[in-house]
Amino acid sequence: MVDRKKLDEIIMKNNTNDWWRPDLFLKHTKHLLPAELEIVANPPPEDRNYNCFLFALGLHTHEEILKETNGFIYDSFIQHLLSVGHLEKTGSPTMGDFIVYQDTINYPNSLTHTGIFQGDNVLSKWARGPLVRHAIWDVPAEYGDSIFYIKSIDTQQALHLYHLYKACNRKPFT
Repeated sequence: MVDRKKLDEIIMKNNTNDWWRPDLFLKHTKHLLPAELEIVANPPPEDRNYNCFLFALGLHTHEEILKETNGFIYDSFIQHLLSVGHLEKTGSPTMGDFIVYQDTINYPNSLTHTGIFQGDNVLSKWARGPLVRHAIWDVPAEYGDSIFYIKSIDTQQALHLYHLYKACNRKPFT
């Protein structure tokens, strides 16, 4: 198992620049990551970067969505889709469903991370950093201590829902 707090330290180095900037990630960070983590893709260039929610919904390949959202789908959007029934929690996840992480202590009302459930592994985009295949709990400690699953939807449905509810994609208050 990965030392989750150590992952937090690696990500936070150099004000996170070594995490999300492709050149700095390759030079300063990638070699520091535990072998248990499979880097599937390095961080994309800044103008094509995106977060975990955009990735899980499959919207990261849509140029217009990347530009309109600046690469961010916020948890407010996911929570809205859950509240109106367009996304549905499941206690019996299958391959391709979404796994959602929460920090129930520091951010009890927020969803902190999501990925695609692949049985023993998860494929997820770590903030604006790399795309990583990892064991369920081999994630940064800041992603939280609790998980639940959501039945997956296809990219076309996600695209339709984004256009229908994009006003709900609000940056959380900081």
